[in-house]
Amino acid sequence: MIFENVSFWGQFLAACNNIFVKGVVLAIAMDTFLGCLRAAKYHKWNSSVGIDGGIRKAGMLVSVFFLVLVDMLLHFNALTLCGSEMQAVLAQGGINNLGVAEFFCIVYIMYEATSILKNMLLCDLPVPAGLKDKLAHWLAEMTEETNIDVVAVVEGREHKKE
Repeated sequence: MIFENVSFWGQFLAACNNIFVKGVVLAIAMDTFLGCLRAAKYHKWNSSVGIDGGIRKAGMLVSVFFLVLVDMLLHFNALTLCGSEMQAVLAQGGINNLGVAEFFCIVYIMYEATSILKNMLLCDLPVPAGLKDKLAHWLAEMTEETNIDVVAVVEGREHKKE
């Protein structure tokens, strides 16, 4: 069977050892940490929100690992569509492959980054004032997963949406 082959597991672990997969894991860890800080700050530990977030994060990781397997089978590399100069520049940054898994990793990192920014603002971490206001307004428009008004929190007003 294919999964009993030690060589297969070595190839799979090597395929998972790229900057995109590491970025997803790091983004998930950072969002979880900041989410816990936010819950501690507001003294509101909501198990259903935590469970939903945990399921979503586990789903992201499982899908990334599944897509790494898909990439191993298909050998798809979108970088072959780029010119050799672009490939050389990306190779200097350690990016030699851009398959389906890497594409979804980028999307997941962007999704988690939005949540990280929101948690940073709600934890009142130091962010430059101009950037803080712009981020708060952008997050208020782009996210609706909680009933917290990010702009109101940043401005020091009540934090519940009506």
